Amino acid sequence: MLELKKQTHKEIDIDELFQMISGLKDFLDEEVDFGDKICLESLDAVIDLQDDDGSFKLIDSYDIPSDARVDFIYMPTYICSAILMKAYLMDENRFTMKAKSALINGLKVACARNLRGHGYEAFKGQIEALEIFFKAGLREFMDLHSDLCPEFSEMIEKIISIFKDKEANGDFKGPWNESYEEDIKAVNQYFSQRQVFVYGTLMDGEANHGYLENSQCLGKGTVDGYDMYNVGWYPAIVPGNSLIVGELYEVPLKDMPAIDSLEGEGSLYAKKCERVTVDGKKSLAFVYVFLEDISGLERIPAWNKDYVWYVSYGSNMDEERFMCYIKGGSYEGSRPHPACEDTTPPVAVKTIEIPYGMYFGNSSGSWQGMGVSFLDVTKRGKSLGVAYLITREQFEHVVFEENAGRPQNKLYGWYEDTIDLKPMNGFEVKTITNVDLREYNKPSVDYWHVLVRGIAQHWNELSDDEIEDYLGSCMR
Repeated sequence: MLELKKQTHKEIDIDELFQMISGLKDFLDEEVDFGDKICLESLDAVIDLQDDDGSFKLIDSYDIPSDARVDFIYMPTYICSAILMKAYLMDENRFTMKAKSALINGLKVACARNLRGHGYEAFKGQIEALEIFFKAGLREFMDLHSDLCPEFSEMIEKIISIFKDKEANGDFKGPWNESYEEDIKAVNQYFSQRQVFVYGTLMDGEANHGYLENSQCLGKGTVDGYDMYNVGWYPAIVPGNSLIVGELYEVPLKDMPAIDSLEGEGSLYAKKCERVTVDGKKSLAFVYVFLEDISGLERIPAWNKDYVWYVSYGSNMDEERFMCYIKGGSYEGSRPHPACEDTTPPVAVKTIEIPYGMYFGNSSGSWQGMGVSFLDVTKRGKSLGVAYLITREQFEHVVFEENAGRPQNKLYGWYEDTIDLKPMNGFEVKTITNVDLREYNKPSVDYWHVLVRGIAQHWNELSDDEIEDYLGSCMR
């Protein structure tokens, strides 16, 4: 939880001030989770810091040097306002009146200096302040909530105009002849694009993909907290408990009106700002959410794709090893694997506890003739797993390769059985093993190290000792 304390201007602790600013910046980088107690307490700490004048100053007086006013009054105000802006974008309905008022008043104070820094670093400070608000989703906020604080929105529009003029006129020099060309172009690029997550007819290969002909695909990704329904020739999502698979695009601002019109924005769909995960990284993007009644509509897991969670509890927990099955190749001396027809990486990756114990058995030629991981499904237990959301075709390819390039068959004694686990995020969850217990055989040192590496990649909360203890418990 954030610890914030306003200091008296007569007893300033510089180290503590910078520590609080660092903590605020770290909190801005974190996800907003209204279901997380620590997150809510930190948001409350930000709101409680606000002064009667609307600022989030860390020093109790403006009667300090001008550079200190920027660093310890205005900069904290920018960061705190950005934190509240980000939270408001995530779920304005969970925002209290007190929090909304704090955001509005903070944005008003942010207008006092036009976000500029102090002295000869005024322009540099303005760029830094803009970058802080970029992390909060400034452009999305301007699109959806510009009327929340008209003074702030007007200031941002003027800044946008100034930066456009600077680039158009080649005016990139600062007061000390330093170049801001890269920064100015980056700001203009930010405001000229919007990130949009699509999950239906706008996706690659679908009927309306032409609307994105000028857009850049940033990859396949997911949005959590919605359910998908089949409306007919297009899908719809509404708030729910599933994971929605789609594609993330960077769309030129000039193309957004046509997409809004296609989606019936405001009548058939509402444009909302959501967290989108692509390759494990989260970013803010617009998502179109269905507004009409879904009664009688068929619920579907995804549009024109069949996805399943494949759960690994062995060497495939190491993503590099797993991707050899998808993209082809060999891993640390193993036999070469052919690529899957669809070489797209998993659209989501999660940790999962498997309700069966893991043990080592058989004799693997890929691992020095030593044992590899199997599940004992004859009794309940607990194993650490990593779930990859992949297409069913990719899953079948992985199963084929895990059985040495052969279909599942009891004659071979490897991974002949597919086990269905409890569905997750609206998708089937599957793993593979042999229901007949294999002869125990301890793992090789190399195999052990791959398991350690795979667990460490995903189970971040476990220490090295805890990982070793877990694997040790799987030995007989």
